[in-house]
Amino acid sequence: MKTKLLGIFLVAVLHVGTLTAQHGHPDQLTTKPATKYDWKPDASNKPIGDAKGIYRGRVSWAHMPGVAHWAGDWKSMENSWWSDRSTDQDGVNRMLGTIICSLSGHNKYEDAWQAIFKYHNRTLGRNNSGYKKGEIVAIKLNMNGTYRITRHTNATDTSPQMVYAMIEQLVKYGGVDAKDIVVYDAKRDIYPEILMKVWSDYKDVRFLQSKEPGEEQKHPYYGEFRNIETPQWVQAIEYSNGQYDRARNIPKQIKDATYLINLALLKAHSYPYSNQEKGDEGQTAVTMIGKSHYGTIQQPDELHAIINTNKEGVANAFSPMIDMAASPELGAKSILYILEGLYCARKHNSNPVHFPNAPFNNQVYPYANPEWPSSILGSLDMVALDSVGLDILYSQSQNNKDPENDNRPSIMIRENADDYLHEMALAGDNPPSGTVYMQGGKKVESLGVHEHWNNDQDRRYSRNLDPKNGRGIELVYIKL
Repeated sequence: MKTKLLGIFLVAVLHVGTLTAQHGHPDQLTTKPATKYDWKPDASNKPIGDAKGIYRGRVSWAHMPGVAHWAGDWKSMENSWWSDRSTDQDGVNRMLGTIICSLSGHNKYEDAWQAIFKYHNRTLGRNNSGYKKGEIVAIKLNMNGTYRITRHTNATDTSPQMVYAMIEQLVKYGGVDAKDIVVYDAKRDIYPEILMKVWSDYKDVRFLQSKEPGEEQKHPYYGEFRNIETPQWVQAIEYSNGQYDRARNIPKQIKDATYLINLALLKAHSYPYSNQEKGDEGQTAVTMIGKSHYGTIQQPDELHAIINTNKEGVANAFSPMIDMAASPELGAKSILYILEGLYCARKHNSNPVHFPNAPFNNQVYPYANPEWPSSILGSLDMVALDSVGLDILYSQSQNNKDPENDNRPSIMIRENADDYLHEMALAGDNPPSGTVYMQGGKKVESLGVHEHWNNDQDRRYSRNLDPKNGRGIELVYIKL
């Protein structure tokens, strides 16, 4: 009997060890992960799809070293990355304003916003109309690291400084009343530091989160739970493969919006090794603009298997991200796409990571140091923006070892990382999956242009190399 019990115990131990190796629990992963982290970019400067924007295919990148200067003490909540002591609000304001001007071609913020609204409305057949009073603007955040109302880790999310800068731009220069702005992540909570910072100057901005508010979220001006809502779920999306149930539902508050700003993060989604984060390794390669609306739908779990390369996410598979991006009730409302890269991450729920390679040249070791990516990127072409974001993430995975994590790579890019970008770029012209994407009774056309830059040092795309004849991306890098 003792021999039999010992055998059962050993089998159980081996089984637990195998699961640990496959799912990447910290400090215990000794075997090669089951997931492939072998993605490499396709050939350089071979654009596919149709470039969008006032300046077609333009991605504007504001880099202001030192604007993000958190000390890096990831175990402490006393001086966290999201505090004003760690991130310079004036610098973030300037960076965002620089991007708005660069994308529009105007030097004055008021003119820049009118140009952006008019361009968007022209693309939807609304003549050349600008913003009209009373129209609702929704701002989609990424709160994937927030599992409670109050912060308990230093995992990256949208920063209070970025939210404040965007609202200031809309109210002061875009002509939008604060009461007509809805800031949301429908599947997570909005942590109080964002609420209080915004409400201190713009008390009528509305927020939308997954759960009923807690005591820490009472409005400081009104002294009650006000301007913070939970979703009223309504059906709004149809998927081109004819599947899914509650993933078709979005908040009525977002369906009622006229415009949407997708304020995503420059962030990888999966990482198998860790000396800081706990939990699963992740579902897919990157979390940027494309995956952002998983935080808008009622049941994102229904869509996880199709993007998980350990499950249904095979190469050249159907992607629900195309339907979300093209839906008239959701992604097609987007007037602006932003990737916040003040602090970047290697996983869906992880602490900030340093970027050691050009143009950042951050110190990597020891981890507790104040050098961070300090960047914001923006575009009117979502595919172009995510393409640049992916090139940046991949470039920082090279020659990037973590001495505090057994010299393993600090960032890794999971297989099939740009498959969704191929689908988006070629949505109207034989996408690799062969899917006929349909929205609003019409075939979805190309959602933007995709290509990879020439190399990690020059970082030049086809329109940089040939401004007259280039048909892909134009990257405008602005160091402030």
